[in-house]
Amino acid sequence: MLKRWVVVVAAAAAPMLAHAQSALMLAGGVYEDRPSLALRTDLVLPLGGVTVKLYRDGGDHAPSADDVLVASTKTKADGLYVFRADRGDYWVAIDSRSIRAGAWPEQTFGPAGALCARPDGTTVTIQAEGPCFGGRTAGSDDATALATSEHVAGVKLDAPQSNVDFAFSFDAVTSAIDGENIQGSFRQFVVNANNVPGPNRMRFVPLLPAAQQRDPIMGVPQRWWMITFNTPLPELKDQDTLIDGVARNYLSPASATNVHPGRVGDSATIEPEDLAADRLQKPELELVVSGAEGIVCASRCAMRDFAVRGAASTVVLRADARLEHVLIGASPDALPAVQRSNVGMQIENGLTIAHLVLVTAQSNVGIAVGPNGRFQGDHLDVSRCGEPTSGGGLALLSNGSEIHSSVFNENRGAGIVIGQPDGSRPVSGNVIDGTTISGNQAGVVLSPGVTRNTVTRNDIMWNRLGGVTVTPFNDNSAPRENRLSANRYDENGLRPIILNLRSDPNILARASASCDHITTAANLGISPPVITSAQVDGDENSVNARVTIRGRACPGEVVELYQSFATSSVREKVAEMPRIRGVKTERETITTQERDVALPSIGEFNYIGSANTASDGTFEATFPFNIVKRTEASGEDVDRDTDIWAHDVLRAATPTERAFSAVAIDAAGNTSEMSVRRQVEKQVATNK
Repeated sequence: MLKRWVVVVAAAAAPMLAHAQSALMLAGGVYEDRPSLALRTDLVLPLGGVTVKLYRDGGDHAPSADDVLVASTKTKADGLYVFRADRGDYWVAIDSRSIRAGAWPEQTFGPAGALCARPDGTTVTIQAEGPCFGGRTAGSDDATALATSEHVAGVKLDAPQSNVDFAFSFDAVTSAIDGENIQGSFRQFVVNANNVPGPNRMRFVPLLPAAQQRDPIMGVPQRWWMITFNTPLPELKDQDTLIDGVARNYLSPASATNVHPGRVGDSATIEPEDLAADRLQKPELELVVSGAEGIVCASRCAMRDFAVRGAASTVVLRADARLEHVLIGASPDALPAVQRSNVGMQIENGLTIAHLVLVTAQSNVGIAVGPNGRFQGDHLDVSRCGEPTSGGGLALLSNGSEIHSSVFNENRGAGIVIGQPDGSRPVSGNVIDGTTISGNQAGVVLSPGVTRNTVTRNDIMWNRLGGVTVTPFNDNSAPRENRLSANRYDENGLRPIILNLRSDPNILARASASCDHITTAANLGISPPVITSAQVDGDENSVNARVTIRGRACPGEVVELYQSFATSSVREKVAEMPRIRGVKTERETITTQERDVALPSIGEFNYIGSANTASDGTFEATFPFNIVKRTEASGEDVDRDTDIWAHDVLRAATPTERAFSAVAIDAAGNTSEMSVRRQVEKQVATNK
């Protein structure tokens, strides 16, 4: 009886064993594509526990309802999966939702036979393994049925297959649609970054064409992608997240599409020498954020190559950050937003490094550096920020921040405010260097109690309420040891340097004949120098002409000398100038009489050099006469206009119309106000 039972079992099992022996292997792997480059060489991080489904094709060679689910399995720890099936046509589908809880990656790579979306809305079957961003369509994956599965590959099983491999990235952004649970969206990238430990670098590979946003310029369409967020974005909480707006090619994701070429500030026709200028690249991605805070970094982050606007505080940084080629408050073509925000960049903690960043259209402050933050910025462009009685381009409420080679232009408030104007936050050790500060309500404002700040080698011009000025302070909160050195002051509305608020702001300072320090005065109230003579030696029309300037200050001080003009004839030349202040339409229609009102009487002061005082306080310095020395400020567009003024109009003044002023700087950096001017005296004979 037992032998018969064995025989029966063996007979029943024979067809099953025969089927197993005739079945073919269909295998592959599922991997994380960390760099999002869709390269086989990068598929080294296996994804275990991923659900893989096998469907037998119903005969129409398309993933549809007539296809039957044959088997389902999960990848092992090494990312591999294996099916055994009869010969025939099959579909392999990956359930991307099963890859990692709390995150949702996007497909980047597929095997031969994979269905891959194209930006024109079509789907193609790739003939060889390679890039397959987004999977089958630009939509989100629903692997509950084959018809709604996104990550699908067709396999003709007539021999064993072992390389049906897929790859996914947590960093790929393929969609310009916003909403919760949208695969490949920017919002999902932020969610992924917060839930996947380690660095996350956004790879923008759009699966839709860029829309034309403006009329063509010289035949070139103005195209870029725009993502509008209906609700606030989550904070970035995991360290080392990079938001990268460079649009990549879906077939070669290492290559940029460059659909929006050019640089901000470039003219329609570019001279070869202009290419050497370091300018902001026009980005291809615009983010329209919403809510009280737009993009928020709660941990170390970086941003590059996009424009962002919309939220009250557009970019909020609560940890170390780096920004490059970012426009805040403007579209990718640098057009300011119609609706102004409150603060463009709000630095609350950590060190922020910014290079080639534009900030505009903010009702309060363009860049606000809080007490616990620190800022290093160069090639910044900050404009249209603040109101006449508050705010401005940059508010420095921290110690040790530095600004270099930037432009703060046409802000309704001040260009730069150092410290809190009400005296509640005295700061020190900040540096403003090589920067153009032009056309603001005030140039640089020194708040009560600020110390050891340096403002040097800047172009400070056309600011309505003075170049560098203090705000009202109490006797025990006077600013001090603030160095104001080698700047060029041109046509600011009041005195170029205002440290004494009790004196007439339209009259230059006179020496006090005392070297005593006044502890209740700004910069210890050090006296400006006295220039006793300014004589030209030689023919003033010759390149060899020299001017010798003599005077007195206090022993141990450095005296900086500035060329100025004491004449009304300079005003008469202004009407012939093509551009002043970079305001083309207004200045081309203004009358000469109105120009006299617009141009303040204090005038221009161009730094030419310095001299050390002797033990008795006297000084002497000789310079080439026919010079107007450039500073190292780098605001190309503004400088071109001011050079007309400094190098054409000023140079045209007759010798006796020229004058010289000076400031004194003590060993601690305390700088005086600008002295009254000394006109050039009658030419003396040249020794032969």
